Amino acid sequence: MDDFSKPVWYDLDGICQVKVFGDPELAAAVWRELKFYQTDPEKKPLTPDLEFELSRLSSFKPSMNPAHLPPYDFEDRHKLAKWVVRFERLSQPPHRIKFFGNYFSKMIVAKQILEPAVRWLSQPLGFVFVHSACLCKEGRGVLVAGEGGSGKTRLLLRWISQGNPFLSDDFSILSFGAARRYVTPLRIGARLVSESGAGKNLSTARLLEIYSRTAVRRLLLNYAKLQAKLDVKELFPQIQILEKAELKAAVVISGEDKTFTKIKAEEMAEQLVKINRAEMYGFTRYLPELSVRTGDPVFHDFFAEQKNRLRAFLEKIPCYQTCSLRNFQEKDLDAIMEKIFGMFSP
Repeated sequence: MDDFSKPVWYDLDGICQVKVFGDPELAAAVWRELKFYQTDPEKKPLTPDLEFELSRLSSFKPSMNPAHLPPYDFEDRHKLAKWVVRFERLSQPPHRIKFFGNYFSKMIVAKQILEPAVRWLSQPLGFVFVHSACLCKEGRGVLVAGEGGSGKTRLLLRWISQGNPFLSDDFSILSFGAARRYVTPLRIGARLVSESGAGKNLSTARLLEIYSRTAVRRLLLNYAKLQAKLDVKELFPQIQILEKAELKAAVVISGEDKTFTKIKAEEMAEQLVKINRAEMYGFTRYLPELSVRTGDPVFHDFFAEQKNRLRAFLEKIPCYQTCSLRNFQEKDLDAIMEKIFGMFSP
């Protein structure tokens, strides 16, 4: 898509419909993350759950309203990025959020603002986003959750390089006993490209981009997350992207024990909420502040509600814990995958 001066619509499989409009450069940054879900309102009737307006920080003017009345503004920054998030309409859809950001905010607008907002709006409808990959086989799914850098993508690339279907990498959506897809670009560095064997499907220019970004990131001591963003079909053109799978087990990457240790649903829910909280970025502050300003406790109760919903999901399946997969050998990853899918029969 080239023209970002017009509104862009996204439909996350009917879970949440989002209208994004405003500054073309910021809108393009959102599109690069959510383009899988872009849809044409002229071909499909849409009713937005969220209107997300994007503007430059230089155009922001503080509201003169009392703190307990909308709009509710939150100033924030991350490294070189500076922005203000304005919540204008909270009581009923379409909810409206305005984003005012500087040049560097295009690096955070999707992952730290829009996607957390989508997760916040979707949860009351029964859809819980979990920071995880989901391995699928014959309609069955196993959730593999963990913090960034724990090895989820490494395990998933090994899995799909063997011709297995793809459901999600960054987040999985849990609802009614099933894991549903959430397709966003894979963040990948030189090591993962080499290990997965996916480099053979990439152009020389794409490979140079990946290796140069990895080199710069190392020089900057990981100050900036400069991994290349690739669609999974760039790496594996023949891969099948599923819409959902029956959830049969959950694994959390935590601790140092290489063995698979069975844990209770309560403990798994606590660990998943802790991981999810970190992935909500500034929203971990915005939501309780909204509770204070509006006098409505529903915003403050987001993670408590999430824990209850997750526990209800997880009580019906076995839950396990293992250690970081970053330094596992390929044979160790294969053994993990065999163990995971050996836990149950079709």
